[in-house]
Amino acid sequence: MCLVYPVTAPQPVAPGQCKTGEHALRKTLLLSLGLVAAVSAPMASGQAPPALVQVEQVRSAALARNLPLSGRVHSRNDADMSMTLAGELKWVLEPGTEVAAGDVIAELDQLPIELRKLELEHLVERERINVNYLDKELQRLRQLREDNNASERMLDEGSMQRDASRMDIRSLEARIDQVNDELRRSQLVAPYAGVIAERHKEAGEYARPGDVIARVVDPTHLELRFEIPVVYQKRISRGQLVNFAAQGSQLLGDTPQSFQARIRTIIPTANANSQTFQVRADIDTADTGAVLTGQLVNLQLSMASADTSLQVPRDAIVLRGEGKFVFRIGDDDTAHKVVVTVGEGAADWVSVNGDLSPGDWVAIRGLERLRDGQTVNRQGS
Repeated sequence: MCLVYPVTAPQPVAPGQCKTGEHALRKTLLLSLGLVAAVSAPMASGQAPPALVQVEQVRSAALARNLPLSGRVHSRNDADMSMTLAGELKWVLEPGTEVAAGDVIAELDQLPIELRKLELEHLVERERINVNYLDKELQRLRQLREDNNASERMLDEGSMQRDASRMDIRSLEARIDQVNDELRRSQLVAPYAGVIAERHKEAGEYARPGDVIARVVDPTHLELRFEIPVVYQKRISRGQLVNFAAQGSQLLGDTPQSFQARIRTIIPTANANSQTFQVRADIDTADTGAVLTGQLVNLQLSMASADTSLQVPRDAIVLRGEGKFVFRIGDDDTAHKVVVTVGEGAADWVSVNGDLSPGDWVAIRGLERLRDGQTVNRQGS
């Protein structure tokens, strides 16, 4: 800094004022030199005023990374229902119809089956009449045998005919049971509560055994299915929570609503092409009304590392020409530059290697003009 002082021409001084003027001039010069020294002292020493910084502690923890994945919502009860009999469909419920467990979804024309049942019942009645007749005939033969008017052979033949007729009745009754089973199977029954999602056959169409008639979906018991790379197999476990949100809502300008699912099943079989394995997670029943079966979702899966590492906030890392470093704030509120090697990161934290210990304070704000050895005023400690 250059100081310029105005110089004035000497004024005439009376003989009695000479010493007094010299004394005043000398005093003014000494005061000016003191001001110059006061202004130049801080600049000459190179000291900067204390910097205002925000700080955060170094931590030692396992690095938890959020793995972004895509998945799809599925119902735990989702089946294509088919008939086990052939016949003409009498009626089929419409798509969207809610059904309870045991409700009839579709029904075949039962008239041909009922006619066969009626025929068998008539045959049973006829055989019962025949059995009654043979019982009476056998009693007469026994009376004749006691009087020696009938041979033992005739008695045996009568007994055999009566027993054979009884067996015919049992066979006919078994056939009636079979027809009753056909009548039962001529009705397609919902095995669980749900909704008719699809109808593949209409009333009047001929259905063969195995033909899909309708699809029934349970909308209340939902699960999330997604694929995970095999390299993360050891980092997930049953019972782990998964955060997910439906795809597409952001296109309407809406903030996607977040839901949670809990991992129930880990299928330990890798896909040979994608090198992934499937995971299934149960969706909370309270959230089942907000997502639909078949809906695509984005999910975040927390993948915790097995090993712990030193971690600092991302904002603590300073990138300059001499490398990457952080400012450790000592107990005397002095900043010390520590060179670090940056590793993996998750969210706002990164793992580092350097001369740091858990619990050390590092600066995260006010780093722009901070210098090694500078005194700081900390915030956030």
